[in-house]
Amino acid sequence: MPCRSLFASLVVLLLLAPLRDARACGPDFPPELLTDRARTLAELPDGTFALEVSRLLPKPVDSFQVVEVVENADAQGEPVGAREGGGARETELYAAGARAFHAGDLMEARARFQDVLALPPEERRRFSTFAAYMLARTAGAGLQHEARPRFAEVRELARQGFDDPLGLAVASLGEEARLLLEQGDDTGAIRLYAEQAAHGSGSATTSLLLVARALHRDEARLREALKDPLVQRLMATFVWTRGQEWQWVEEEEGGLQRLLDALAAVPGLAGADRLAAGAWRVGRFDLAERFAAQERTPLAAWVQAKLALRRGDRAAAEQLLAEAAKGWTEAEDWTTDPEMSSLRPLTRTEGERGLLALMRGDFTGSAERMLASCAWPDIAYVAERVLTVEELQRLVAAQAPTAAEQCKPELAHVWDDDAREGTNSIAGRLRLLLARRLLRTGAGPEALEHFRGTPWEQPARQYVEARERARNEDDAVDRARALYDAALLARRMGMELLGTEASPDWAQVDGMYDLGAYDGQRELPPEEDALRRKMAELPLVSDGEQQRMTAHAPPHARRYHYRSTASDLAEEAANLMPKRSQAYAVLLCHAARFTSSSEPERMPRLWSTYVKHGPAIHGDGMLFGQECPEPDFERARAQQPKLSLPWKGLRRRTLAALGGGLLLPVALGATLFLRRKRKPA
Repeated sequence: MPCRSLFASLVVLLLLAPLRDARACGPDFPPELLTDRARTLAELPDGTFALEVSRLLPKPVDSFQVVEVVENADAQGEPVGAREGGGARETELYAAGARAFHAGDLMEARARFQDVLALPPEERRRFSTFAAYMLARTAGAGLQHEARPRFAEVRELARQGFDDPLGLAVASLGEEARLLLEQGDDTGAIRLYAEQAAHGSGSATTSLLLVARALHRDEARLREALKDPLVQRLMATFVWTRGQEWQWVEEEEGGLQRLLDALAAVPGLAGADRLAAGAWRVGRFDLAERFAAQERTPLAAWVQAKLALRRGDRAAAEQLLAEAAKGWTEAEDWTTDPEMSSLRPLTRTEGERGLLALMRGDFTGSAERMLASCAWPDIAYVAERVLTVEELQRLVAAQAPTAAEQCKPELAHVWDDDAREGTNSIAGRLRLLLARRLLRTGAGPEALEHFRGTPWEQPARQYVEARERARNEDDAVDRARALYDAALLARRMGMELLGTEASPDWAQVDGMYDLGAYDGQRELPPEEDALRRKMAELPLVSDGEQQRMTAHAPPHARRYHYRSTASDLAEEAANLMPKRSQAYAVLLCHAARFTSSSEPERMPRLWSTYVKHGPAIHGDGMLFGQECPEPDFERARAQQPKLSLPWKGLRRRTLAALGGGLLLPVALGATLFLRRKRKPA
């Protein structure tokens, strides 16, 4: 008794495993659209063959069970208990037939299977589908005419509610299709395989792929089969989705081009939009233009948008992309592997719309489209480096809580960390991005509003308070102490409080990877590379975007820039200390230590300053730039020049003199006024 084996599933994986870009070792980084803009505009993502062929026919009304990969299997590889639960008589008869089959006595086996089907319906609920399927399988020499009716009987029994624990109704479609292939009926076989695929059968997907490859290799066979619209859609899909096949062997030069020409010769071709997409990928723009105009589908509009961009007509491209976006549903996803990043055509077209808006200087419009794209690396770039702080604040305020589910498929593969406390949403990420950006620009109170409720609320508050004390304290030692407190926070928690989401710090991956190192252009096939070069002729980055990107850069243009900020704060604190104090020397030591790995050129300057002005420290455990003790601020206070009291006295005398100087004119004015008011004697 056959059951769809694990081998069939492995074949499916080998034939249909999708190809995606790999960027060295590490996580599966989400796709980006803004890194290589010319490629983004040139590229038309492939559909997935498995998904497309499952839709060659409408979803069946009858929902048959599919059993191809058995997780809880018995010794025969079948679902546990599949051969249990039948009545005594049907179980006895079917078991006798199975024993005869395995013994090679096919006539005895067939007789017993027929006995099962001869029982009253209520006495054969379990093994009727088994018996009909085996009668079809054993219809050998002289009985071939019985095979197809028996396979159809299996499906009818399943429709009537007879048990089908092995998924034999779906399997019968593939077995019957195989018979038709052997008889040379490609069209009939493809129709049955398509019906099987519509039920969700992976083996049907593999069969359709193998049939499509066979037709592609046989010109006469292909020409005959292409008379049927279903075959036309299959072959157009085959052309379009071949880029996602794990293995592709081009048996002879120009084979795909000949297949395109054969399809192009079919009048009123079904699946014209698929053929247009496939033609675009291989540089057959004449065919892409012709077939994209034949159908009004989202894919056809997308192809037309690409063609408009190739002509340099960005306005038309934007209109066509908007049309395509309206046609896609949120559920449409061309990725069948749950372990890989989502590839939803809706979000991809929205991302391309965002790129075009960015190219023409519509920065807020671009941000809105990028949000709809769900591509967090691109959203982060626009939010952090393109929008002004005010524009970003309005964007964050406009985020509706109900939109949390919108980007779930994409965010499932985006780096997450404890800062988000398991709430991995675009709105939450934007809040943290804005909070860090505000803190970098010195807008502490506004930043704290967005840190509220996160694990970083308390350290952010401490950092803001330290910076406030450093600005408001009169005493130099107290100011230095506040600056040092802020420096420690910037160094120890800089990624969480001040880090940039995109370049140069890459907080989106906790700073563990320099994603800029992966920005090199991927090598493409010649046809696709020519398209990329063509799109590179467009003005991909406007002057306005370049100016904003420069203006909104962090204070230090280096990875882990906040370490340099911490060093700046420590150095500023040192300059408030007496030059020969321990605190002065130690603060310079910390300033060098904070950037020893990220800004090594600062170390020689700080060392030179220390040698020139600082005291020689012995026995204090200091190794300059590496091991630094805590600064002794109170000892430094005692070393300050004793000028505080005289200055305070002078300040009081000065205020008294100024006060007297102001009161004297007032007193004289009052005297003159009274004299004028006095009446003559």
